[in-house]
Amino acid sequence: MPSFNSIIVENIIESIDVGLMVISHEGKIKFLNSAACEILNLNREKSLGFGWGELFITDEVFNTEFNQVILDVINERKAGLKHIVPYTVKGMKCPKKLSITSSFLTENDKVLGLVFLFDDITDIFNAERREKKIISRIAELQRDRIEGLDSLSQAVAHQVLNPTTIIGGMANLVSRKLQPEDPLQRELKIISEEAMKLEGLVAAVKTYSNMPKPDISAVDVSDFFKEALDNANLILERIGESIEMKLKCSVEKINVGKELFKTAIVELLLNASNFTPEKVTLVHIEVEKVKHTIQIRIIDHGLGIEPQMINHVLDPFFSTKAKGVGMGLPRVNKIVFEHQGKLYIKSPGPEKGTTVTIELPCPDVECCSKGKKLN
Repeated sequence: MPSFNSIIVENIIESIDVGLMVISHEGKIKFLNSAACEILNLNREKSLGFGWGELFITDEVFNTEFNQVILDVINERKAGLKHIVPYTVKGMKCPKKLSITSSFLTENDKVLGLVFLFDDITDIFNAERREKKIISRIAELQRDRIEGLDSLSQAVAHQVLNPTTIIGGMANLVSRKLQPEDPLQRELKIISEEAMKLEGLVAAVKTYSNMPKPDISAVDVSDFFKEALDNANLILERIGESIEMKLKCSVEKINVGKELFKTAIVELLLNASNFTPEKVTLVHIEVEKVKHTIQIRIIDHGLGIEPQMINHVLDPFFSTKAKGVGMGLPRVNKIVFEHQGKLYIKSPGPEKGTTVTIELPCPDVECCSKGKKLN
């Protein structure tokens, strides 16, 4: 009569969904649980006592990778390793994906056999493959969108610049020929001002379409953001405003095209200032490694973004500013994309601030060090 402990062990082994197979040192199959029979499509009664080669090696090409793992463990004692291999069941159209882990069955330091654990990870493998395809497709669509915008930008710059310059020039020429008190001066001034707006739009579009490729190098995080802050404050100084930055980072260096990426950060800092009523804008910047990415979060506490507008802020020519041309954030988005990164913009709503997250791929080299905080 089996002992109580052996009954417990047998019930546990039978209840798990991981396949368990024990092969003796002579190569005979000594044990199979129900999960192993289901995963490997075996009949327990017909399989026990047979050599594993009789069951699995049916020809030279069928389940070659699976059989090689078993052979390596038996012949070369390569136990303790984990392998992911395809396993085809006859009659099935698509092979399964199995995770195989092996170990030794020992007693008093004597090897009695080999233990194999089989886990069917087909669903997980297929889900990961679908996710990779979706991510790849999204990246492809974003690249197509940016390339299409490049073409549009170049066309706009070419087709609009010359007529705009002529319109503005002719309006000024006519204005000089008229008396200052002539009623037409008002209309000519409006024409000239609108022509200047168009010239500004064309200049922004040309800057976007002529953006250089980033020259990637490792830059110090603290120094980089200090320089970006100084550049932004130099611009804001003209209108009597400024930005205070709280930088928290656990990453010492990031790999970016320094000058180009700095342009994006300055744009985001200026954007935070534009949508903060106070003369001094407080911006929190956090830089950290998250899994296999470097995440940069730029957080302001300004006016926030209306829910109905959040999906349009990256659209070209979309702007809520009276004198804006709507190319600032698209330009930032393109710079981030050129760095193989992603840009996310979130806002809880009006008066609740905005968080801009830049996600960059983490380089293979050691990129994280002990955290440091700069106030």
